[in-house]
This record gives sequence, structure tokens and C-alpha cells, in this order.
Amino acid sequence: MTYNNVFNSLGALGLLPFGFGIVLTLIEADFLGINGIDIFTSYSLAILCFLSGSLWGQILKDEFFARNKIALVMTNVLVIAGWSASLASEKFSIISLIVLGLAFCGILLLEIFLFRQSVVSLNRDYARLRFTLTALVLSGHVGMAVSYTHLRAHETKANLVCRLLLEK
Repeated sequence: MTYNNVFNSLGALGLLPFGFGIVLTLIEADFLGINGIDIFTSYSLAILCFLSGSLWGQILKDEFFARNKIALVMTNVLVIAGWSASLASEKFSIISLIVLGLAFCGILLLEIFLFRQSVVSLNRDYARLRFTLTALVLSGHVGMAVSYTHLRAHETKANLVCRLLLEK
């Protein structure tokens, strides 16, 4: 087995919790008492931290330049923004999804910038996989926001009252 096979397999498996969260949200179900949007946002934060950490590892291999310092600070800002959004996910799910999606965009833009500056020396296949997976995760954030908004838009008054009572 090669590294390409390993990271392709792990990358594909890493998308499953996102899909699971979306499906739970669409069918309005819980898993072990946890709703789909909470599964999605918590896993989103975990992956955001992973991507940020892997960027740190790549940046620290390079000599110290101002652009590297800025990139390190930006990864922290993006993770803190994602973390803050995940704390608000119970009350402001849409805002949380948007902020987390924007944080993924930020990580992706940082990766592209650093890759072009030759700071990040990713294997080309791995770089392509990271770009593809991040694009799919961003699509998942859009899909989750749309499905969640759609479900709330068609919520009956009785369901709304029950949901609000259960949230207290």
C-alpha cells in the first residue's frame, strides 16, 4: 500500500461524518441524542483544527519569513473563529455554518498562497486531494445551511413550540 492509497482512503472516510450530519438533519433525526447539525459543526471544527495544524507543520519546515508569521497567525484566527462559531451553534446554527465555511475558505486560500510561494511542499496528489476534499466540505456547509433553513421554513407552529420547549 502506498501513501497515496492511505491518504485517499482516509480522506474519503473523513467525509462520512459530514454526510452523516447532513442526512440526520434532512430526516430530522438524532444519533445518541445528538442532532445532525451538532455532529456536522463539531466535526467541522475538528477538521479545521487538523488542517490548520498540518499547515503549521509545513510552514515550520521553511525559513522564517514575514509571510510565514502572517500565515501562522491567520490559521489561529480561523480556528478561533470556527471555535467561537461552534459555541454559538446551538442558538445560531446558520451563522455557525457560515463562519465555519468561511474558515475553511480561509485555510484553502492560505494553502494555495503558500503552495504557490513554495512554502508548503505538498505532494501534488495530496495537494489535489486536499483541494478536492476542502471543496466537498465547503459544499457540505452550503448543503447543510440550505437544508437546515429549508426545514425551519416549513416548520409548523406546533413543531416550533415543541422544539422551543425541548431546547430549554
